[in-house]
Amino acid sequence: MSIKNIKHKHGTPNHILIKEEDLMIAQIEKTLNSTSNPQIIGRNGEIPLLKFFKRYLPFTLRAETGHFLAPSGTLSPQLDIIILDSRYPLLAENEDGSVLAMLHSVISVIEVKTNITSNDMKKMWDDSKKVMLLASEIPSYGQAGQWGAIMSYGFAYKCANKLNTLEDKYIQFACPKITSLDIYLLRLHPSDQVQSKNIGAVLHFEPIDEEDEDYEDSLDGYIPTCRACYNPLSDLYYEIIQNSYYTLGSRDISFSEIGAHVMDYLSWSTCSWDDYFKMKEMEKGT
Repeated sequence: MSIKNIKHKHGTPNHILIKEEDLMIAQIEKTLNSTSNPQIIGRNGEIPLLKFFKRYLPFTLRAETGHFLAPSGTLSPQLDIIILDSRYPLLAENEDGSVLAMLHSVISVIEVKTNITSNDMKKMWDDSKKVMLLASEIPSYGQAGQWGAIMSYGFAYKCANKLNTLEDKYIQFACPKITSLDIYLLRLHPSDQVQSKNIGAVLHFEPIDEEDEDYEDSLDGYIPTCRACYNPLSDLYYEIIQNSYYTLGSRDISFSEIGAHVMDYLSWSTCSWDDYFKMKEMEKGT
């Protein structure tokens, strides 16, 4: 009896994750055919990818939706998906499943679009800059292009515009020196597809090597790139895993340091007996 070899080879589809993509697309199509409410569509776009990461991520990482809190007390914008260092405790978990996490635990953030348009590109870059501005309260977390910094991703199930239009807007509003933003497009616009294949793409800014310093299309030392993919979900998963561990390795945070970081967010709620008796006296007075 022959033994089946299912090792994923470079430049080929990952057949396991192709099936995961197909399931996601089916769920999105069902939502789009059942409602026109943008909030429902948006939330139902986040859920399939969030559930995928909850199933597939190793226990050292966790995927959640919600906000993070900076040590200063500033709250982040609502984030579709946050990849966290699972060694850190949550500050809150709400009934809808959303969480409040410590900035120290944040590794990367993902903004999810059901049907991305060229108009989304500016907001995605702006949102990524907001995250990095808050992250700069911990200097190494807010330095784009450095291991240890928070990484931003975009993810879209479908494309409302052709790839060249999306790519032009991605480059137009880019600020790779301030923040990273790789955008994974699960399914290209129908006019960009090839027969019998479902093709996606990844938009990315690559740092310039020293020998490429005079590259004419560079922006602040980065070159815009676009690569076609058989299944972008596989590549996103690969990148999240790999970069998360490189980031954790670069931060090199010990359990003792985590214990100290907790004190930046939580404090003892000790009430002095003097305050207690004052409150009792005030109650009597009323």
